[in-house]
Amino acid sequence: MSDALDAWQAQWPLLFRALADPDVAMPSPGNGGLEQACASWGALHHALRCLLGWEDVGRGLAWWYAAGRPVVDSPVLALVERVWGRDDLLDYYAAWAWKPEDVGWLRPQSTDPTHHPSPSWLAQHAIWRDEDWWRAFLRRGAVRRHDPFYGGSDPLHLSAHGGDEGAAPSPRARLMLQPGEHRAVLVAGELATWHADLHSAGQALPSLGERSWRVDVFDRLGGWLGEYRRSRVSGRWFTGRHAVHMQGIPGR
Repeated sequence: MSDALDAWQAQWPLLFRALADPDVAMPSPGNGGLEQACASWGALHHALRCLLGWEDVGRGLAWWYAAGRPVVDSPVLALVERVWGRDDLLDYYAAWAWKPEDVGWLRPQSTDPTHHPSPSWLAQHAIWRDEDWWRAFLRRGAVRRHDPFYGGSDPLHLSAHGGDEGAAPSPRARLMLQPGEHRAVLVAGELATWHADLHSAGQALPSLGERSWRVDVFDRLGGWLGEYRRSRVSGRWFTGRHAVHMQGIPGR
């Protein structure tokens, strides 16, 4: 593990190893304590926010669900399906990402629709408008002690952790250019700051006009974290296909 990682970052090393090597197994969310839940769902949130570069994960997931959750064009989504797609656990994250962000359900006995999850209310107010889907999802109820949907508006605090929010770049990060090939190598200062390091390093890259830099990112202890580009449309860094990245960008 690279330096000190918090609870939401604890599975990041395993996430990157599983992406680099399909033989590496990554467990799906278990039924343990709060820290275990934060680690597993935090890794998923990080994968969508920082690897795919989805600014709006709800929008991106709505596109993916509507398309039947294809994985052929995205190693990241293939891993998401393999790990969090088991037993439809991914639905709990998707439901959290789709619902209005300022509502949650702590008092299911309440008749107030903002405190009691109603399929019809969610179909009218959430990003995902399929009432039958919401009805089947809510009928299932909570199947884990901790999940992203039940327990408040953001019970696992994913909005503030697990993505790219609030991190400052490390002074230990090193960027090496290969101008003739439009490629660069970034050695992150530590795993916890890799995405902030990439954003900071990107500001130092000279313009290539209509071309894009491809940056291979490494962690000193964890190894290769992937190859990233910065979208000229969204301005965000991502790995994989640009078409997949753009599905999670507001106003596309």
